[in-house]
Amino acid sequence: MKKALLAGAILTGLLVGPGQSTVLAQGRAKMDDPPSVRPFAKLASSAQTLRDSIVALAKRQLGVKYRTGASSPEKGFDCSGLVKYVMDRFNIELPRTSREQALVGKQLSRDISALKPGDLLTFGKGKRISHVGIYIGNGKYVHANTPGGHVKEGQLTGGSWWKGARRVIASTDTTAKVDPAAN
Repeated sequence: MKKALLAGAILTGLLVGPGQSTVLAQGRAKMDDPPSVRPFAKLASSAQTLRDSIVALAKRQLGVKYRTGASSPEKGFDCSGLVKYVMDRFNIELPRTSREQALVGKQLSRDISALKPGDLLTFGKGKRISHVGIYIGNGKYVHANTPGGHVKEGQLTGGSWWKGARRVIASTDTTAKVDPAAN
């Protein structure tokens, strides 16, 4: 008799758009494995490594000149150019503008304590999104703001300017339930 296998335990890596995903790793565990076995625990921790790497690269851009429409350390950055540049280095595909980036990934509540490094923060007035940054932890984010300025760290205060956050990196691995009779 075949042992049923879990079809799940997939670490979903990167959300690249509404309804789209890129899978970083996939594997199977036997149904009779102890429940404490997490076959992707090591890979799940790699999501944290990815977050740390994103924060480190974003911080390396501190001081780069602000330039409207620019998206490289050599030419400068605007807000969405900075976010796209950093995320592209980790194969996280994002659209170019802050308004488009505000639609990618999983929408998060406006709760600073729920944010994880690497989450995208969106800002604007009214319903319009006009700015985006990368959360780096401890209530801070990296962003390119103000023509004539430069890439800098900001303190997230939770005011009306902050519209929300998007998670573009999976938090943990997940296990899907499978009907053993189906195998």
